Amino acid sequence: MSTADPRDPHDDIDAEFARLTEGLSLDDGDALTVEDVLAESDGGDDTPCIAVIATSVATAKALAGMIRLGVEARTDGLTIPEGTRTVETSTGAIAVGALQEAAAHDLAAITSTALQRNGLVLFWRRGDRMTATRYMTGERGEDISPVIVLGAVDDVVEELLLGARSVEELGEGLDPAALSRTEALTWIATGRKRK
Repeated sequence: MSTADPRDPHDDIDAEFARLTEGLSLDDGDALTVEDVLAESDGGDDTPCIAVIATSVATAKALAGMIRLGVEARTDGLTIPEGTRTVETSTGAIAVGALQEAAAHDLAAITSTALQRNGLVLFWRRGDRMTATRYMTGERGEDISPVIVLGAVDDVVEELLLGARSVEELGEGLDPAALSRTEALTWIATGRKRK
């Protein structure tokens, strides 16, 4: 006489699956695509985003001039993204703007080209997604945890990233794209030291 359970073990799994999916409709109209899932996870195109590039440059004027000259030093045709502004903080000037991710990385590449051996960190946020990426000599470096590097920069960076402060609240800032080459050189020469 066998003591084995005559039930098929797959019956329990099938019953559990049926219970978990009860009420779900998998009609064609409800089908999710990969794009739907990705858009939902990053907040979609309409979700505001913010880019902050933290540098050790002393003044917003010098940083604006360097970014303007950084464009000329590149051979890949990158341009300064519209809406970019430079602003001073207690730990160094920042470049900031409501930039999409690709534009934020373009700005970081331009800025780090101008800064040569001085590295920088690009912070970018949209919805629940926040990233931090190192750049040096125009090249993208490693992605790092934003938490690790936020402690080394002015609190305004974290406030911008968390939405506690808006770019508008920082004041007008300086637009590096509006500078001529001569102005950029002058701004770098006169803006190296904090007053």
